[in-house]
Amino acid sequence: MDDETQLFYDLTAQKTADEWYDNNILKPTIQHFIRLLPGKPRVLDLGCGPGHESMRLALAGADVVGIDFSQECIRIAQERCTLPQCQFEVMDFRRLDERWGTFDGVFACASLIHIDPETLHDVISRIRKILHNNGHLMTIIMDGEGILESKSNLKFKRRKLRRTVYGYSKEHMTTASEKFDFKFVSNGYLDKHLLEYGWRAYIFKVLRK
Repeated sequence: MDDETQLFYDLTAQKTADEWYDNNILKPTIQHFIRLLPGKPRVLDLGCGPGHESMRLALAGADVVGIDFSQECIRIAQERCTLPQCQFEVMDFRRLDERWGTFDGVFACASLIHIDPETLHDVISRIRKILHNNGHLMTIIMDGEGILESKSNLKFKRRKLRRTVYGYSKEHMTTASEKFDFKFVSNGYLDKHLLEYGWRAYIFKVLRK
């Protein structure tokens, strides 16, 4: 992730909120995830954007902390997602720490796609530190390997912003996660249209130590 990616999400935050607050395509995915967690779980929405899926996580029964490095996304999340079960904070999840305590689940939807392979291991390590034993991680990523996209169609000051997207195979994610006491559990449910576009959902569980 870099400054241009952050600027991209600042500039598109309102449009994303307008498009996604009423779009329930991920509702079954979230319900599948929440069923794996204990009653009234604490969930970290890692890269929450303007809070649309944080809202759905809360409506499914979770207490939610949403973090994102886009200040504009967090501003909109705090404005539009007013459920008392949701809290939001500006944070770059590459620097994720334990200031919010520990969680039963981490929901990482379309966020790890902006992490390069060299940084991925450190991010997974940080996720592990804030998850309870037997906690679950759901990642929604683009299938593939390497850089899938290196520019966006969004222009700023007459130039196109760079927004790098990385693809990760199930094998890559499983190998990276196993180094930090995660075990692959299953594919998460995804709508067929998302699957056709190349999105994949994978669920990992922390092995009790």
